[in-house]
Amino acid sequence: MEKEELFHLFLDNMLDAVAVYEVSPEGKPVKFMEANEQMCRYIGYTHEEFLDLVTVDVNFEGFNINQTLWLELRESRYLLSECLHKTKDNISVPIEIHYHLFQLEGRNIVFTTIRDISERKKAEENQRRLEKDLNLSSRLASVGALTAGVAHEINSPLTSILGFSERLARKCTSEEQHRDIERIHTEALRAAKVVNNLRTFARSYEQEKKLCGLNDVIRKSIELREYELVIQNIVVELELAENLPATLMDFYKIQQVLINMILNAEQAMYQAHGRGRLLIKTEDMGNFIRMIIEDNGPGISPEIAERVFDPFFTTKEDSRGTGLGLSVCYGIIMEHDGKVQLESKLGQGTRFIIDLPVKNSKIPQRKPSKVVVVKVNAKTRAKPPKSLPQNPPD
Repeated sequence: MEKEELFHLFLDNMLDAVAVYEVSPEGKPVKFMEANEQMCRYIGYTHEEFLDLVTVDVNFEGFNINQTLWLELRESRYLLSECLHKTKDNISVPIEIHYHLFQLEGRNIVFTTIRDISERKKAEENQRRLEKDLNLSSRLASVGALTAGVAHEINSPLTSILGFSERLARKCTSEEQHRDIERIHTEALRAAKVVNNLRTFARSYEQEKKLCGLNDVIRKSIELREYELVIQNIVVELELAENLPATLMDFYKIQQVLINMILNAEQAMYQAHGRGRLLIKTEDMGNFIRMIIEDNGPGISPEIAERVFDPFFTTKEDSRGTGLGLSVCYGIIMEHDGKVQLESKLGQGTRFIIDLPVKNSKIPQRKPSKVVVVKVNAKTRAKPPKSLPQNPPD
């Protein structure tokens, strides 16, 4: 086999796009000398057309070397850069360009190699996401170890305050003093809920997982907040997939996650618009079930979105939140081997996506899931539910 044939065979079987061309003393391409098939596809010419180009007028990033890059290439004889290449379909593809400068009979020859790095960029993005999740888990674990002891120490005096305030309220005959004692009792209850959140966050007790249906958890959670949702002009739309498989979960902890997120959505929508729409949706994804909680509130900025799961981070006023709510939610979902994602843009609402694995060794043959759409708007109800949480999680 001739050397020239072997050379072309080698070029055309490379995964990278390769071109060899002469450049002027100022670094501008003046004549193409050789290219493989991959390079021809990049720039939209056949191999014959490519080699016939006398004056190079190709709008392709790989051949555009500005003056700064040319001086660097002339100095080091090698240059690496990255840029976005737009395909014929107007799709931006990240590429990596290697320039090698040679001297041949007094001419400047550049050997350019172009590599599609789309997969590498995706892998790097996945790696950054994993590192972010790992850092968050590490912070949660560190704060959890600290809060376990703090919660225990605070719980003892709180129990005394609650007990004695109840006794004083029963004995008190003055209406004004009775109101003051009730205020003490109410604030102590609120502090007790903070402590309970701390204990949950610290994972200081065992979960009680049973086979449950996620749709049932959603319906019962909505019942608890139905009256408040109505008086705040918030319509709840449930799109619940029928035949959703049951899975092992702690019913009350998953309910805590739901109520917390519903409350956050309520407050955001009511403060922004005085009304709102809340969508809660379930989907059967095969090995896991998905729950989507979406509101049409003001949305969250990227800076805040990065920190919403951080312990003690809150945008609420001091009296309205402790910053533990979403941290606790994150911890609960992780305890269930699940995942939680946040999608939000300013002015476009907020969406939480929660995935829970299906853990049930006796899963029957599934029927195709249907979606039942229900609108919850209880303006016709005259009475609130009998049992309402006085100080729900923040």
